[in-house]
Amino acid sequence: MNPSRPRPKNIEFEITTACNYNCLHCYCNAGKKSRYELSTEEIKLVIDQLVEADAELLDIVGGEPLLRQDIYEVLSYGYSKGLKMLMNTNASLATPEVCEKLKRACPELSIGVSLDGPIPEIHEKIRGKGTFEKTLAGLKNFILAGFDVTILFVVNRLNYKYVEDMITLAQDLGTALYVDRFVPVGRGLLNKDLLMPERTHVEFVRDRLNSYSSDVELHIEENIIGEKCTAGRTHASILVDGTVVPCGHFRYSPEFYMGNIREKSFKEIWYSYNPSVLLPNVCASCELYDTSCYAGCLAYSHLIFDGKDELICQKV
Repeated sequence: MNPSRPRPKNIEFEITTACNYNCLHCYCNAGKKSRYELSTEEIKLVIDQLVEADAELLDIVGGEPLLRQDIYEVLSYGYSKGLKMLMNTNASLATPEVCEKLKRACPELSIGVSLDGPIPEIHEKIRGKGTFEKTLAGLKNFILAGFDVTILFVVNRLNYKYVEDMITLAQDLGTALYVDRFVPVGRGLLNKDLLMPERTHVEFVRDRLNSYSSDVELHIEENIIGEKCTAGRTHASILVDGTVVPCGHFRYSPEFYMGNIREKSFKEIWYSYNPSVLLPNVCASCELYDTSCYAGCLAYSHLIFDGKDELICQKV
């Protein structure tokens, strides 16, 4: 155990792979419910373990979390234990009645709504016909119910030019905006050529974000702005079968698994893990690392470019 290791700040918990969408970029091939999905009681035990490990924020993800009948019980339990609670959703199932039940179960729940473009043509290219209006309607229901809502925008080859429009949309709706970068794993790997952004695309997004002046609260991932990746350092993901990974994009890479909460407690898994194993050798030996360059997205480094994140690397 490493007592000097930082506490877990943001823990994703994939409570289901069931989903009513079939998105081109889905990292977990969501659609069907996994036969390894944890029960309500198992999820509560994991929440207890996260509290014991001094975790700060629990981000409930899927699949689509609203497809689980026990979602209200899960959120209520996490809230009762003092965790900051967040839920990522496509919002298509967020009727006013569902939003009201969620508000009662977890009054301070934050909501992240996945939206891949400011217009149907872009969003639906990735998520399917008719999904834009459903998601927008659900998003507005969350806002009307008094939730703190953030639009989740994943930058890819098709939508990167719309980043300013996404800021404007967030401003018009009164939400925050989270900007991430597409990582081609899962179903996304099958659509890599269609969706994977180039270095110039990421630079375009970064420049627009840096120069844009608005009241919108922006949350920008390290893989966009080039800061140090949080995977395994302050962040981890618990997959649907209990496997703990540095981030969800490492789900297909057993060599980087941290452990499984069905075998060890989360506290033991977290405080015995050394995140330096994720740093590519070429970055560890580079004179720019930890001064002007921070290695970019570690998932990209290992899974896509076999050595370094070429969309961030300053020596490319």
